[in-house]
Amino acid sequence: MHIRIYWGKVVGHAWPSIEQRYRELMDIPVKGLLGRFVTQDVNDQESMFTITFWQDMESIREWEASDSYANLYLAAVSPHITGAMSVSLCEVKVFEAAALVQSLQRA
Repeated sequence: MHIRIYWGKVVGHAWPSIEQRYRELMDIPVKGLLGRFVTQDVNDQESMFTITFWQDMESIREWEASDSYANLYLAAVSPHITGAMSVSLCEVKVFEAAALVQSLQRA
């Protein structure tokens, strides 16, 4: 399993738009995507992180090179991002999510 971590700065008070756009994007099927978190930094309200979980690195690369990524994702989100951003691709070495799964099942 792989994780893609994106960090960016959100324009002004664009959080409602960011949340709406990501909810819309979550309805689009993406090969290899296992799950997604969109988060706001509690210490820096203008910083956002998206954490996506993937079956494999090939799926990430295919998605990043796809028309859907360029035409849907970037077009929907980039107007709300300003300045610097970064992307980290990580391979999961140790994984334990029993408490997370239980929490999600209760929700």
